[in-house]
Amino acid sequence: MRLTLTKIFMLSCVLMLLTALPAFAADWYVSVGGTGRGNAPDAPTDEIWKALEKAVRGDVVHVSEGTYTGKAGSGHFIIKVPNLTLVGGYKAGFAERNPFKNFTILERAKDYKGDWTGLPEAIVAGDEHVDHSNFILDGFVLNAESRNYYNNNVLALKAPTYPGMLIQTNSANTKIRNNILLNPAGDGIYCTWQGKENEIVNNYIINTFYAAIETRSAQPGSKILIKNNTIAFGWFYPSKGGHIGVFVGRLGETIIDSNVFAFIQTEDGESGYAVTNTYGNSDTVMTNNVFFSTTGGYYKYMDGNKQSLVVWKPSELDEMNDPDLCLDFMLAESGDNREVDPGIRPDKEFATKFANYIGSSPGKLNMDAMNQWRQAMGMPLQAEAGSARKNYGFAYPLSAVVPNLTASIKGVGASHEASIPSYKSEENLAEKLSYEAIDFANFKKGGA
Repeated sequence: MRLTLTKIFMLSCVLMLLTALPAFAADWYVSVGGTGRGNAPDAPTDEIWKALEKAVRGDVVHVSEGTYTGKAGSGHFIIKVPNLTLVGGYKAGFAERNPFKNFTILERAKDYKGDWTGLPEAIVAGDEHVDHSNFILDGFVLNAESRNYYNNNVLALKAPTYPGMLIQTNSANTKIRNNILLNPAGDGIYCTWQGKENEIVNNYIINTFYAAIETRSAQPGSKILIKNNTIAFGWFYPSKGGHIGVFVGRLGETIIDSNVFAFIQTEDGESGYAVTNTYGNSDTVMTNNVFFSTTGGYYKYMDGNKQSLVVWKPSELDEMNDPDLCLDFMLAESGDNREVDPGIRPDKEFATKFANYIGSSPGKLNMDAMNQWRQAMGMPLQAEAGSARKNYGFAYPLSAVVPNLTASIKGVGASHEASIPSYKSEENLAEKLSYEAIDFANFKKGGA
């Protein structure tokens, strides 16, 4: 059989493609002080970024307890391939995994000497120039405290503080599970949501600015499940407004189920809402959520008449829960949402300073419930007068997240006792490769 130049070229391309693809997905192992190549539990490498540089489609990177500061201490971890799983919370040796006991901490080195040039905003960031779809992040502490500048319990929102979110991706189907997200000078999670398999499940999202979770960049046809998260201590951001627990985007389906929203702060009456749906997205679901001290209200939305309205009275919350009325609130489904003390018991010193900042006052707050909470915390029944810049944005201590911020109400919020999944590379290769015959004679500049 004679081979034409076109056929030879096609065969060469196929051979190059096949040799470039990994025969099997791999598991990588990272441990503080590791001296190996990272390809076995007993030969871990010492840095996550080194494993990420080697990882290819379908790989799983397993990380044991300890603190990791990224390349040159920059505190950033870049996802560059699809179907990657990054798993933390292992005991040294990788025989046991419990992310709420074996803290695997991602943060900037306290003695970092580099500048901000070329760095992403997020601690964990998808490379915006390449496909990083089907990414799973499970079992980490992302703490931005070390990249912030504090002066007498006040956070500076300008240099030398490095502003930005904790997690940001730009490809389809991101899953964020079983993490503790702390102290960013910005949002907690801000992704370009694509695909129908996005999850934010069982995370503690604590001490964020402006918004804990944003879905404003959700793409057409997307679906985001936000379930069993504890979102607490949200701060006003000057020039942006008061805090928002979940900011719902114009597009896609956002399911907000069984979360705790607590201590969401406002200033001068701006925001301070648990959930904002001011784009009027009627594909939004709100079920079984608990609200406590959301100072601006439970839910702000734009109705079908383009009116911007706020649900902040218990009687209005009852109306929103009515299945016959939920569409009037731009909700596809709603029910069992309630205002009640979830039973979280934060660090007392932090809670006292935070309460004195917001200066709890009658209005949209249930003062009886607030005073009962204060009494249980051993705090004065009424906060001191708030100050616009006293005790502003100071860091929440990691040591007081678990079990302090686990709700006493079963089934809502994040739980340090939740079932923790295991991962193996071969089982994680969700995306199947397919091939199609191509007529190279039809190739032309600007063509398909």
